[in-house]
Amino acid sequence: MLRQARLGTLRLASATGLSRRLRDSSWRQQRLLIVCYHGVSRYDEHEWDGTVYITAERLRARMQLLRQERCNVLPLAEAVSRLRNGSLPPRAVTITFDDGYHDFYSVAFPIIESFGFPVTLYLTTYYVEYNRPVFDLMCSYLLWKGRRQQSLHWPEVFAHSCALDTAGRKEATAAIKEFAFSGKLSGLEKDQLLARLAGQLDIDYEALCHKRLLHLIKPEEAKALAARGVDLELHTHRHRVYQSREATFAELDENRRRLETYTKDPPQHFCYANGISSPEYVEYLTAYGMRSATTCFPGLCTAHTHPLLLPRLVDTMAIADVEFSSWLAGTAALLPRRQESDQSEFVG
Repeated sequence: MLRQARLGTLRLASATGLSRRLRDSSWRQQRLLIVCYHGVSRYDEHEWDGTVYITAERLRARMQLLRQERCNVLPLAEAVSRLRNGSLPPRAVTITFDDGYHDFYSVAFPIIESFGFPVTLYLTTYYVEYNRPVFDLMCSYLLWKGRRQQSLHWPEVFAHSCALDTAGRKEATAAIKEFAFSGKLSGLEKDQLLARLAGQLDIDYEALCHKRLLHLIKPEEAKALAARGVDLELHTHRHRVYQSREATFAELDENRRRLETYTKDPPQHFCYANGISSPEYVEYLTAYGMRSATTCFPGLCTAHTHPLLLPRLVDTMAIADVEFSSWLAGTAALLPRRQESDQSEFVG
């Protein structure tokens, strides 16, 4: 009900011209919208998880809206600098992608490039070098792909059969991840576990790997993207967040070392892995010398926003066109939202 009321309010604001006036106001000019994406579907990924993947058609339509609304799409570094010194142009927007899936290279960037828009890629680097499917995501995808089997009997991992409905798949994914974690499986061993899971579900795992499904880009693709103007920034090496300063710095150092082999521009900006942030982590990033860090909490950035807690609009298949347009105008930021929970999960 709350969402329907919110959408109704945004439609009314658009129909009456309120959103258009706000879009062109000095109030909006003092604010920056950072848009976040993760993946762009090449096959059926958006049907599996529309919170992570959108369609190529949806991404192209969003870029067209940016042009139609006369947004000034800025590179991240320039946007952060101009936000601080009060020189943002009207309708300022920055486009970011997280993680670095192969579909960014093959689908998303060609679309963005065709509009002439700059884009930042927060790149986590472990699966760039070990270029096999991302374990956690492929677990979930395989279980969804094999859901017609209705249940999974796998005594090596499960004490009992798991149903393959929505709740059962979530339980099965957690059990497989715990099996890998408690067994301290290596990257190779986890990939072999995925192959066995696919076999249990009668899925051709190597065919999925041949399609580069849920793979990250390769080092040579990262270099090619940087050469074409993509801004490569920090997102941790293993997509993990640690409690201690020493482990955090070591993780960032590993990420930085890899990125510096892909791009001539030193990375200075960061995106929280899994959206996890805390006061301690902000302190670590400050000490590390990070210029900015982005979250996954929705909002517009102002000159008073902490540079290491910048909000972003995470665009998904669930966000309607009027909602996206209202974020570009700033109208959506004025409506009340559910209180975001404090995220404090860490790897040890």
